[in-house]
Amino acid sequence: MNNIQKALENGQSIWLDSISRDMLRSGELQRIVDLGVTGVTSNPTIFDKAISESDIYDEALIEYARDGADRQTIFERLAVEDIRDAADVLRSVYDAAGRRDGFVSIEVSPTLAHDTDGTIAEARRLWAAIDRPNVMIKVPGTPAGVPAIKTLISEGINVNVTLLFAIKAYLAAANAYIEGLSEFAKTGQGNPGSVSSVASFFVSRVDTAADNALPEGHELRGKVGIANAKLAYAEFNEMFDRKPGGGGSFFPLHTAGAQVQRPLWASTGVKNPDYPDTMYVDGLMGPDTVNTVPEATMNAMLDHGNPGAALTEGLEGARAQIDALGRAGVSLDAITSDLLTAGVKSFADSYETLLGRIEAKLGLLKV
Repeated sequence: MNNIQKALENGQSIWLDSISRDMLRSGELQRIVDLGVTGVTSNPTIFDKAISESDIYDEALIEYARDGADRQTIFERLAVEDIRDAADVLRSVYDAAGRRDGFVSIEVSPTLAHDTDGTIAEARRLWAAIDRPNVMIKVPGTPAGVPAIKTLISEGINVNVTLLFAIKAYLAAANAYIEGLSEFAKTGQGNPGSVSSVASFFVSRVDTAADNALPEGHELRGKVGIANAKLAYAEFNEMFDRKPGGGGSFFPLHTAGAQVQRPLWASTGVKNPDYPDTMYVDGLMGPDTVNTVPEATMNAMLDHGNPGAALTEGLEGARAQIDALGRAGVSLDAITSDLLTAGVKSFADSYETLLGRIEAKLGLLKV
């Protein structure tokens, strides 16, 4: 077994944080799935890279522009096609996993991060356009995103909650899933186990921000991101308690066949070259989780990763590290708040860059 397959055996799914039409047509995505990867995530930056580095989209760009579509509509049509095709590649994984894995994620427009109704409307439209059961719609875990998550889950739409940095935001996302799933179950629309969700908790960006706030050589440098994630994982285990007699609000749903909302570790490419390149894979391995990795991290994991159960160990040490961060004069609450603001802006900026890329390509193609 390779390290991706060992991770799956340990209860963690590895998803690839990349997609392109070239990967789909060349068979590269199928090769990666054959290695054990069980999902794919996308965002505007990934699509921008795919469109800028290849001419494989040119024919479709010309066709859609001649149809009179604006650049937003052109992008959505391109993205829907790629996500649908990727979902078809992963459908066998989805079926074999009993609808618990094998997903492809697509993001609502980042410009809707503070617009609940707009997020719901776009998520519904994307869900209907792609028309695949193994798709997740990415919704930011902002205050406006939380009620959208509840509504979408209550309608049986799979949701990948993104841009989670703070424990408080994670808890809000998890509660929205449980409340939405409870509503879905009451309506009798179907088996609660048919609805899936992950909560994408960002890691390396937390370390970057904490490291910048700490003195050179401080013992907490490179420790805060994983410690924060371990505390979120502890909250997950408490909220989604499935032991007989579990008293949490999820337990009745569990007995009806509902799935847990798995924590997904995002931003797990190592940004500091002084840190091991598999740090956020090895350090966050544990049951009922997903790790979405860029291709370079996936290859590093295959080559020299160390699959185990590090996520289930050292919880008290993680609490001590977060406490020590406060004593060092660094506020984790301030860091996570700033990261959410910056993350929303970064995603929106990437979206505008992508639309500009499409416009520039159309100019070069003389459409």
